Amino acid sequence: MKWRFDSRERQFSRPTPSRARSPGDDLAVSSHWVPGVRDATVVAAEDRPLYRLLMDLLADVQVPDCMPARLISDCEDLVGVKRAVENINRGRADIGGVSWGMGYCYNVRDAIEEYRDRGPLTLVAVGCSGSKCEVDDPVPAADLYQGTYWSCKDNYSATISDDQRVISAQHALLRFDEEIAYYERTLEDLEGIPVDSSGRLPNGEDVNTFLDQWTLSVYEGLTRWLLEATGGIDPRDVSLEILLRRNYRDPLEERGVFDRLRSPADLEISFPFQEVPEAQGGNGNQMGWMTNEVEKRSV
Repeated sequence: MKWRFDSRERQFSRPTPSRARSPGDDLAVSSHWVPGVRDATVVAAEDRPLYRLLMDLLADVQVPDCMPARLISDCEDLVGVKRAVENINRGRADIGGVSWGMGYCYNVRDAIEEYRDRGPLTLVAVGCSGSKCEVDDPVPAADLYQGTYWSCKDNYSATISDDQRVISAQHALLRFDEEIAYYERTLEDLEGIPVDSSGRLPNGEDVNTFLDQWTLSVYEGLTRWLLEATGGIDPRDVSLEILLRRNYRDPLEERGVFDRLRSPADLEISFPFQEVPEAQGGNGNQMGWMTNEVEKRSV
């Protein structure tokens, strides 16, 4: 295959490899060592966004010219790169078919840590409301639910989170703007009712009841949400707050939902209604705590 050099790809930084593009938009990266080429690798077209990001992060970092290209040949995202360079064995890390010295690996690790030191993405999942507007046509979920308790949860999640969802007995996991019709269903309506399913719960047990099936749907919805919120070449750490009463939290917890949730980067799950002293003791305390948290952020 013939390669043509593209000067626009060149970055005057450390590392500074030579590059050439193929007709398929792959990128040939080489480290020149007079009188020939010492090292060379190919960056696939789909990996070039991660390559550009890593090159930007290492612009002032002392690493071998081809190290960024070799790193992304083994890694799907920036978190994977960091984990790869931290996997040191006897002072070296084997990545992309090359053994890299600990000093170079720590240079890459430190550059990524400095870049990613921006706080976690905050996601909030709140329980639905038993009080609803009796509408004739579907409306956004946030408009269907009503009452002071719901308004506090709506305001809190909108103020402190980067994204939010509703955990509903009818719909499992909902976006706040997702249009739904009026319904009346509680978890008690799902208990003990057999269901024919080949599914398995997050804890490995069979799905035998409608409550099991609902639990699995919530788990699948939370998993998709985490991937959507944190996916791509630069996943962020996630702080996931679950604002549920015990009657909703317990069935999910007993079936392994929160133990099995994963995110590309670090994931921290909290349950403020049970873990924050000021929020314990019923709806009134929960509303007071949420109101105070919103006020703190408006100062």
